[in-house]
Parts: sequence; structure tokens; C-alpha cells
Amino acid sequence: MQVTIHTTNELHDWVYSFVHTLNQRNQATIVTLSGDLGAGKTTCVQYIARVLGIDEPITSPTFVIQKEYPVFGHDWITRLVHIDAYRLEDKNQLEYLGWQHLVDDPHTLICIEWPEMVSGIAIPDALQITFSLQDSNTRLLTVV
Repeated sequence: MQVTIHTTNELHDWVYSFVHTLNQRNQATIVTLSGDLGAGKTTCVQYIARVLGIDEPITSPTFVIQKEYPVFGHDWITRLVHIDAYRLEDKNQLEYLGWQHLVDDPHTLICIEWPEMVSGIAIPDALQITFSLQDSNTRLLTVV
């Protein structure tokens, strides 16, 4: 599926619909976000957090690699994990952060920016969102 986004309001509306289509699995739900710097990956995660009722500011975890946020009031998601893999040198660093423990929890939604940096690690059944800059205001989202 491809979606053209012209404004941040359109992105928020799309994210709202996207989050409400997610179904619980027998392991974590994983969403990967790929695209150029400034394409909208972190903004997308911020909107996911907002839809899940997380009020605290969501910033890119570039330097800390991973941030976790508790989720209250959702049917089955109880934790949002935001990973920025841009600075990871290999998959072992992600495994060191407790990757398998995160994946094993069916109540966790994991959002990974820059998944190509950890391409050697198993990311089971990930929903993949790729952001392509069309111009300064337009993004093309490809969702697989």
C-alpha cells in the first residue's frame, strides 16, 4: 500500500487509522521505519505514541538507542518501545539491549527507525513503513 502525505495533520490521521488496524499477535508487534533523515520517521512514532495515549514528549533515541513508554488504556498494547538503530554497529548491540525479551512480549509494540542498520537480526513479521521525500512538503509512505 502507498499513501501520499502532504501535511503533518494527514500523517497523524493516517497513523491513527494504522494503529487501529494493528492486531495482537503471539509475540510483539514490530513496525520498522525506513527513509532519509528528516523524512518523518520520528514524527510517525510520536503520533503512534499520541494515539496510544502517551502524553510525555517522544524524542528520537539516537544516543540512548532505545526508549520504553508504558501504555495505559489500550486493548492489548501495554508498552511502546522506540529504537533508533542508526548508531548500532551490528546486530549484537540490539541483542545486548534485550531484543529477544522484547520480541517475546505480545503486549509490546516495537518501532524501529533505521532497521537496515541491524539487517542481520531476526525481525519477525515486521510491518515495514518506508518514507520517501517527494518534495519539501510531500512524503510517499510505502507500507508492506
